[in-house]
Parts: sequence; structure tokens; C-alpha cells
Amino acid sequence: MTLNPTILGFIRKELVQTLRDPRARGMLFIMPVMQLLVFGVAISSEVRNIRFAVSARPDDALTRRLERRFEASGWFVPVRPEGGDPFDWVRSGRAEAVLVAPPEGAALALSRGGASYQLLIDSLNVVRARGIENYARAILAEHVRDEGLAPAEAPFAFSVRTLYNAAGKTSIYMIPGTLCLMLFLTTVILTNMSMAGERERGTLETLFAAPVSPWEILLGKTIPYALLGMVDMPLFLLVAHALGVPVRGPLWLVSLSTLVFVCTTVSGGFLISSYSKSQQQAMLAGFLFLFPAIQLSGVIFPIENMPAAIAWIAYLDPLRYFVIVMRNLMLKGGEPAAVLPNLAVLAAMGALALLWAAKRFRQTLN
Repeated sequence: MTLNPTILGFIRKELVQTLRDPRARGMLFIMPVMQLLVFGVAISSEVRNIRFAVSARPDDALTRRLERRFEASGWFVPVRPEGGDPFDWVRSGRAEAVLVAPPEGAALALSRGGASYQLLIDSLNVVRARGIENYARAILAEHVRDEGLAPAEAPFAFSVRTLYNAAGKTSIYMIPGTLCLMLFLTTVILTNMSMAGERERGTLETLFAAPVSPWEILLGKTIPYALLGMVDMPLFLLVAHALGVPVRGPLWLVSLSTLVFVCTTVSGGFLISSYSKSQQQAMLAGFLFLFPAIQLSGVIFPIENMPAAIAWIAYLDPLRYFVIVMRNLMLKGGEPAAVLPNLAVLAAMGALALLWAAKRFRQTLN
């Protein structure tokens, strides 16, 4: 039985045409490998790489031995914030868990009848907070046994205090991240598709022929989508408030952070569209950018769980920085040490994307 030569010709033509297109080759071979790496290596729901600090006297030997046991467990990464209150360490994101020892030292407290430790846990991510508590209790029980202290004597009082989400609601953690995600998708996709549509319909040539400068065209095509993103934010915040998520930070800082973010994403969308000749290509290029960006943003899976060989990619993701900013503003009140550095990185990314897009735009004009 021989294959129909017409069908065979179509098969050959489609295969050659597809494999000649670099974007199609990326979709067929590069994108699946990237997704396998992301889901198989980078993304994990396990609780590990917990930023852990200890507040204790320098001469508290018993607590220092307990600290080394935490560090040797493989779950905790030691951090040593300088100065400030342990609550500020958690609030600013410098530590996820802080072990607070008795002020007089654990040994002296034990000689008086019992040492009282307190563990402060950032509970924005409820699953992660519960894992931290379980790990800490297991380590403390092992420490009591190895120190030769009988559990029946109850030598330690170990109290856990979860901060910023004491009720343990998953929605408190997920909704701010989802809000950022929706804003990210709408601004990037709308800008990307708008410019690609202009090019596909041929109206971009009309704009080139008009007596306007390239910067006027560039700003005229990007500012409307930044404004639409700004209009979206109050709506998203109202829905979040109706679902029980607080907004503890100042609204002016929420607005400023949103403005920086939407300017960055609109510039990114414009940059993506500059490499696309049609809306179909724009959709494919947008997908290749958006899908990994979402997975590596920390909206769903903690970045702390990712291996260092892959985690560095997350630092190139603008969504990652905005998620950190909005979760801090909405749930912690807007700690400057957590908000301002991330906003500065977002602003730098936006400026770079805009300059790159402008350069591409001038090349298109030429």
C-alpha cells in the first residue's frame, strides 16, 4: 500500500515549514525541556531552606547548641540579622522563623525550674508555617533527649507564635499573589497583542508615515495599558477585601508599587511584540515568556525550595518582586526593608525593557 503522493507532499511541506521556523522549534523542543526542568527540579512543595535566626545571649551555651542542631537538620538556613527586634526580622522577611531564648539564658532558667523558649513563625504561607513548627518541635525533642533531660521533668516550655495569619487561612496567602498574577497577565498580553495587531493589519506603517516622533508613538501605545492596569488594581483590592484579605499598608505605597509594576510589564509586552510579525507569533512569544515567569514567581511554589542552579532565573522575573511587595504591603503593613529594594529592581527592569523596546522600534522604523 503506497501513501497518497498529495498527502505525502503536504506532510513534507508542513514538516519543513515548521522546522524552519525558530519559534516553532523552540515550542517543540526547548519549551518542553524547560517545563520538565521547572516541574521536575525547581518546583517543590517541600518545606526547606527556612531562613532561621536566634535571639539569645552570646554566652547562652545551651541555646547555641540548640541553634547548631537546627542548622544541622538540613531544613533551616541560618541568618543573623543585625539589631532590631525579632518581630522586625520576621516582618521585613529577613527571617521566616526566630527562636527567642530566655533573657537570662537557658541554663539559668533551667536551674530555676524551666526554660521558656518562643518560636516566631511567619505564617503567610500556612503550609510552610506548619512544616516549620513540626520541624522545630521534633528538633527540640531530640535536643532534650541528647542533653540528658528527661521529658517527664518538662525542662522546656516551647510556645509557638504564628504572625500575620494566625487563623491559618490559605486564601490570605494566595489572594495577593493571584492579584499580582492577574495584573501581570492582562498588561503583558494586552500590550503585546495590540502592537502585533497594528503590525498585522498594516496600520503601523500609517503611524510611521504620520508626522510624529517614535517616542510619541511608543508612549502613546504603552501609556493607555499602564492606565488600564492602574484601574484594575482598585477592583482587585475590593474583591480581596470582600474575601477577608486585609490591606495593612498605606494605599499611596500600594498605588506607587502598582504603577512601577504595570510600567515594567507594559514595557515588557511592548518588547515582546517588537519581535513578532503577527498576533499568532505574539501569542506564542507571550506564552514562552509568561508560563515560566508564573511558575518561578513564588505565587504558587516557594522560591526558597528551588535549587541554586535554577533559582537564579527567578531573579530575572518581574512578577517575583511585585509578589513580595504586595504580600508585604497587604499582610504586614509595608516594611521598607522588604518593599523599597524590590521596587528599585522593578523600576530598573522597566527602564531597561523600555529602552530596549525603543531601540527595537527605531530599528523597525529604519
